[in-house]
Formats: sequence, C-alpha cells, structure tokens
Amino acid sequence: MDIPMLRQDLRLLPGGKDEAGESEWLLYDPLRHQYFALGRTALILLRLLPKTASIEELKSLLSKDNAQVEDYEIEQFLLFIRDNFLSIGSDIAHVEKISIAQKARRTNWFMWLVHNYLFVKIPLLRPDRFLDGLLKITRPFASRGARFITYGLGIYGVFSLFWEWESFTTQFDYFFNLQGLIYFGLAMVAVKIAHELGHAIVAKHHGLRVSSMGVALLVLFPVLYTDNTDAWRLTNQRKKLQIVMAGLMVELHIALLALFSWGILEDGPGRNVAFFLATTSIIGSLLVNLSPFMRFDGYYALADFLNMQNLQPRAFELARWQLRQWLFGLPENAPEPFPTTKHYFLVFYSFATWIYRFFLFLGIALLVYFFAFKILGIFLFAVEIIWFIGRPVYAEMKRWWSRRTMFSMNRQTRRTTLTFFALLIVAFAPWRTTVSAPAVLESALKAPIHLPHAARVSALHVKKGQFVRKNDLLLSAVSPSLDHDIELAERKTRLLELEVKRYATSSKNLRDKLVGEQRLAEAQSLLNGLYEQRNELQLRAPSTGIVQFSRHSAEGHWIEPEQELFFVFEPRLSQVVSFVDEAQMHRVRNGADATFIANDGVHGSFAARLFSVDETAIEELTYPELSSINGGPIAVRANNNRSRSVDAHYKLRAELVNPPNQVKSNITGTLHIKTEPYAPMTKLWRATSALILRESGF
Repeated sequence: MDIPMLRQDLRLLPGGKDEAGESEWLLYDPLRHQYFALGRTALILLRLLPKTASIEELKSLLSKDNAQVEDYEIEQFLLFIRDNFLSIGSDIAHVEKISIAQKARRTNWFMWLVHNYLFVKIPLLRPDRFLDGLLKITRPFASRGARFITYGLGIYGVFSLFWEWESFTTQFDYFFNLQGLIYFGLAMVAVKIAHELGHAIVAKHHGLRVSSMGVALLVLFPVLYTDNTDAWRLTNQRKKLQIVMAGLMVELHIALLALFSWGILEDGPGRNVAFFLATTSIIGSLLVNLSPFMRFDGYYALADFLNMQNLQPRAFELARWQLRQWLFGLPENAPEPFPTTKHYFLVFYSFATWIYRFFLFLGIALLVYFFAFKILGIFLFAVEIIWFIGRPVYAEMKRWWSRRTMFSMNRQTRRTTLTFFALLIVAFAPWRTTVSAPAVLESALKAPIHLPHAARVSALHVKKGQFVRKNDLLLSAVSPSLDHDIELAERKTRLLELEVKRYATSSKNLRDKLVGEQRLAEAQSLLNGLYEQRNELQLRAPSTGIVQFSRHSAEGHWIEPEQELFFVFEPRLSQVVSFVDEAQMHRVRNGADATFIANDGVHGSFAARLFSVDETAIEELTYPELSSINGGPIAVRANNNRSRSVDAHYKLRAELVNPPNQVKSNITGTLHIKTEPYAPMTKLWRATSALILRESGF
C-alpha cells in the first residue's frame, strides 16, 4: 500500500480525554465539516506520514522512535486516510481510485429513498450572525437569579397541578378535535423553535460557530434541527454536555413557566395556551428528546456523560459479541475491553435499544401502511420490516455463518440447542386445550332500567348494592319540555270543558256541542298520555333484587333516552356471558366445559358449561366494563353512544355447574373453555392468514 499525501487544508486541533483518560487530538476536515478523534498511535503515524515515501521508511522511523505500532494498525490508519478522502493524488491512478470509491458510495434513487425517507436533513438557515445578537438579549435570562425565579414559579405551578389535577386532565379533550390539534401544532412549533435556539445560543456562548439550522424529515414528518458539529472542538466535557442539554433545559423552563401561568389564570384562551405549552414541553422532552435509544438529545447526553464517542456502534458490536458468547461460547476476544460494570451496562443498553427500535419501526410500518394509499402503504411497510428489522437480523446470521468453523459442542451450544428445540415443541406441539375469552358473571334474571325520554335527574333514591323490592322508587327525573307540554294541554282542556258546559245550558247548537265534546275527549286523552310520560320518569324496581349502577348518575345530570342507568338482579341465579374472537370460534363447541376466573381476586373460580353459542358476531358491545374505552380487553369504537367492536366477537353464555348462594353482579373475569388439543403456532398462523386475506383486497 502506498503512502498517501495529506491534504494541506486539514487542521490538527487539541481534543479532550478519552475513556482511559489519555489525551486526544482532533483532525478537522473543513471541506465536509467533519472532525476525527485521533488517539496516541494515530497521532504518531500522522506526524511521521509527511516524512516518508514508503511503508518501509515509516516502519524504520517508528523503530527509531521506539514507537510500538503493529502492522495492522498502520494498515488501518492508511485505509482511514484513503476512505475519508483526507489525501491528495499525485498521479492519475490515485485520482481514479478516489473516483471509484466515490462512485461506490453513490446509490441510485431507490436506495437513496430507502435510506433517507426515515430521516433526511434540509438546511435552511446559516444563523451565526443572528445568534450573536440573540445571545446578548438572552444572556440575562440564563443568569442564576433568573433560574431561581423560574424554579420558584415552577414549584408553585407543580403544586397547582396537583391541587387541580382533575381540571388539568379534562383539558386533554382539546387534543381530540380540530381546534385542539391546531393549538397543539402551534405550541409544538413554538416549543421546538425555542428548543433548537437553546442549543444554538449555548454553543455561541462557548465561542463556537453554528453552521446551519433547518428541518429534518422524520418519516416525512418535519422536525427542526441545529448543526452543532463544532462542539467537537470543546475539550471540557461539561461544556459539551451543556450544549446537548440546552434544548431540554429550555423546554423544562417553558414547562415550569407554563404550569405557573396555568395555575394563576382563569379559564379562557390564556389558560389554554399555557396548558398546551406545558404539555408539549413535557411530552416532547420525556418521550422524544430524553430517550437515549434514538440519536436525539438523550443519546448525545449519555455519550458525553460516558465520555464515549460513537456510543451505539461500539455498544452494538459489543452486544453482538456477548450474544454469540451466551449462545455458542465462541473462542474470540471482545471487540473492546471495558470494566465489568461498563461492559454489562453497554450490553443492556444495546438490547434495550434493539427492543425499542423493533417496536418503533414496527409502529412506523403500521402507521405508513394505514395512512398511505394501498400500494404505497404496502411498499413502505415492506421497506420498514425488511430494511430496518430483517436486514440487521440477516447480517448477524451471516456473521454466525462466517464463524461456523469456530463452533463446537460446548456447554453454551448444548444449552442453546436444547432451548431451541424446546421452543419448537412449545410452539408446534398440540398441548393447548383451552380457549380464553373476556367474560362477565351476571345474574340470569337481570332487568335493565332506563329512561324512556331525555330528562334531568331530580332525585336519586337508592345506592349501589342496595336491596329493593318490586315497585320501590329508584330515581326521579323531570323534563322541562314535557312539563311545558302538560301545562299547555291542561289549559286547553280547561277551556274546552268551559265551552262544553256553555253548550249544555243551551238547547240550540246541538251539533257544536257534539263537536266540542269530541275535542274535549281528544284533549283529555292527550293530557292523560302526557301524565303517563311524566310518571314514566319515576323509575321503579321491576322486580325484587339488588341494584347495580351501569353509569354514574347524580342530581342535575341530563340522561339520554334508552341509556341504561342501572339494573336490578337476582343474586341467587347467575350466568357467565363471554365474547370469543373470530379466530378462536372454530374451536368452541356448545356444551363444552369451562372455568370462569374472576378478576377481583375475591370470588375465585367457578366451574361452568356452555349452553348458548351465537352464530353471528355482535354488532354492539352492551357490557361497558369489557370495552377498551373503560379499560376492558375488547377493542371498541364509540359511535353515537354505542360501542362497536373493532374485531368480530361472538357471544357465548355458560351456566355455573355449582352456583353459589349469592354472587355480586357484574363481575368481570376470564372464561377458559376446554377444546381439542391444538398448537399455539396454529393460532398465530390462522390470525396472520386472516389478516393477509382481509387486507389483500384493493
């Protein structure tokens, strides 16, 4: 390999300390605005490189200086110089090599799209001069006194949040309408601009240049970014950490001031703005920027805290080596030696990052599939799954295959083999003999109670769990519109009665008398019907039993018609109502034995037997305690005060084999239904096949 000639524009700058505490130097490439950290060996080679014309001369100079540099280290350093275009060519052959290497780095539009649709940067501003002026304006706000005032106001805001927690949480309703989304978007833009300016201003405070600010597209979603590459120049690790954490600290201060404003303002636009600023700052900081698993602020803060450059590549390589050791015990050294505590921390961090990214990329894949049109959704879904999940797994499989000559039947290999076959047996052997489904234990004699008309509750005469007898008064309600109609009908009836009496004292106008009597009879009939409607607003127990509330009701509440308020049940007669998803229905047989296990941990389990299996899926879930809206296991969509099941579910009913003397209704739990033996993998296969079949239509 030839000795390259270094470019004259490269700059050598002092760096900080590496993980071992040794001094580092930085090699700065101004053409690409990149910094390269050099250790002791690389610095020696860089110093001697201009003095030599061949590798033999270089080795001779190293020998004279008593420098302990291995041949592979020299080769790696020369490859580093060549691959990063840090040299100049003295002949056509060298230029051709650079051209070939550059072409190899280029990709066609398809590969560019695959690599960059997930994350691509678009620089928009070169804000260096603007930041010089902004630094003078904002410096007083970063003083110690200003921070103490902010923290004091923030503490008051936090206490206000606890005092009015229910009021704060109810404001989240704004997120679920157009106005709320607009407020949220505006607050997010304002907070993120302040976040990026925080990074830039602190960088300027430490004398650095901010080369650009712009927009990055994260899965085609725009987010702001600041180029703080010059932070490499800082030798003080604390100053680097200040730049990294500046955005988070700005969001924290915004959140504290917004909470204080929310606590002192009355309901109105100002309080809504404070609410959205507080929530977007907290959510943005905790869920996105603070996460160390993606390359946002949390990642760089962790890297600076550990004083570990290229944290993820090095940690991932170590974790892959550790995984091979756990699985196969291969005779190979670790890629880097670390102290035991740091070694296992990096391994744990790598596995946590892989798990996080797996679900993140899977979620992104589902997101683009459902929000893009069909063909594009399928393409992007395949890209996410194959490129960002399948490709890393395939690459690791290739590493295993390349090391196949190192495998031996040691303790780790035997353990891995046994575990693999055990998992195969668990997945494919027909050992499962039950189907589990969400269920409710209720009274077989259950009488739901509701108002026939929209009305306002005027009095509630019973409590939850109270024993009542038939015709006992449960709830009184009033309807102002109905009372108004009754008043008009009574007035009309009185007028007609006077008119009929006047006709009765006269022997003339017999025909008018008959017409008046007919109109009076119609008016009285209408009035009696209105009286009946008012009486129907006095809800009474249809049978003797125990009252169970279906929803919260109190004096002054308006109730919709046909909306179940509570029901009366007979506690000595009980049944289990269960809902089985479509993928498991082919296993269920009427008359099958089953076991109901309550969720409350009090009632235990009950033996049961199926006696009714519906042949058609339910259209509406009438058991609110099982719906996902109320924290239940069945996913539903709310539609006109009705809960529509997202997936197809079939209703089953089972009787208790040995019913207890008294059971509280309604008790949620799980019904385990006995079936023919089946393999767990067949369930996954049927669910996957059904999903593909359902989504294959265009």
